[in-house]
Amino acid sequence: MDDYPMIEKLIMNDPFINYLGIKVRILGDGRAEATVDFKKELMRSGEIMNGGAIASLIDTAGGTAVLTLSKSNQVTVNLNLNFLKAIDNGPVKAVAEVTKPGNRIFYVDVKVYDGKSNLCAHATGVWYAFR
Repeated sequence: MDDYPMIEKLIMNDPFINYLGIKVRILGDGRAEATVDFKKELMRSGEIMNGGAIASLIDTAGGTAVLTLSKSNQVTVNLNLNFLKAIDNGPVKAVAEVTKPGNRIFYVDVKVYDGKSNLCAHATGVWYAFR
């Protein structure tokens, strides 16, 4: 779709996402992934990935998936996150899929995998698209 390069550019010009080193890839309407290298700056004690960094990766993937359908800016309304396994290798990948699109409200499912393709976190969230 023609909007995808514009969406990727919008996401990658976000200062926070850029600072973390998150990269996005659009997988199709309502689907996106975000990846980040496993690096010291995103680790906590015990040499595992910080939960806030994982949440930011999830938020980026979910928001990008919504953008592919909404074509307008969006914000996270709610994010429910379950950590299933500590992440100690990378690159780390979050795969998001809009499960219920709406006019302004979008429900999204996001799964996070470590560099060995182990499922490490699962999130569901709600995003609000501005019109």
